[in-house]
Amino acid sequence: MKVRGFTLLEVLVVIIVISLFFSMLFGAYFFVVNKSLKTMKNSKRLYGYANALYGMKKAIECAKTIKIDNSKRFSKVYLYTYCGMYRGFSKEVFFVKDNILYVYAYPYVFGDIFFYDPKLAIKLIPVEKFRAKFTVNNFINLHINNNSFNIPTLIK
Repeated sequence: MKVRGFTLLEVLVVIIVISLFFSMLFGAYFFVVNKSLKTMKNSKRLYGYANALYGMKKAIECAKTIKIDNSKRFSKVYLYTYCGMYRGFSKEVFFVKDNILYVYAYPYVFGDIFFYDPKLAIKLIPVEKFRAKFTVNNFINLHINNNSFNIPTLIK
């Protein structure tokens, strides 16, 4: 009489091979998910940088009055601008506090250009270096972290 079926050893080998296959599959899946989450986090960070730099560039390009204070480690840029965070003419101040670039925006030209309230400022991006200076041909040169930008101005 011939007995049909698998031995216990054959069944164990098949279970071990299948479990190794699924463990590699789950490992690859979680690796891809973690990589995707890191990429998404970096994309949000880069979007924040690009959005902050675009807003600053736009505000500087349309500014009627620009004052730069380089007396401390980080520059402060004071603007009366037409293209800032608010529609119409507004006052904006870009400054650094605790290695974070902030913008204080006020929808009207009110008071001294150098006045701003840091408690009402909006957090933009982390920075290690922020310097601004006027250059020839109505440009402002901004150094933010390791990047340099030349922004044209309307000021003659």
